[in-house]
Amino acid sequence: MKNMHTITSATPSAAPPRRMRPPRVDWPALAPRVAALRAQGCSTRETARRLNMNIKTLEAHLRRHRIRHAIPMDRPDQVRRTCLNCDTAFVADGRFLRLCPECRAMFS
Repeated sequence: MKNMHTITSATPSAAPPRRMRPPRVDWPALAPRVAALRAQGCSTRETARRLNMNIKTLEAHLRRHRIRHAIPMDRPDQVRRTCLNCDTAFVADGRFLRLCPECRAMFS
């Protein structure tokens, strides 16, 4: 019995061009605005909210480029926190403080 399948010759045909969609976020244009907001002390959530973008998109970008925290710490007992009331980033003097100084002053 003869094989009914025909083998096509492996001619180097031009592969169709791969479709590439344009990037959804223009990172070179957004990078200075992201850096400015993070330098002001905005959290990742607040930065994403001000730029009208998804927080997971911004987190993935920051993780991919290894951009961590914008607020420097002076002492080893300080901790970076996000305020539970206003979502701003701040450096707490102890690990149990969860409200920024402005919100603590407002509530006390």
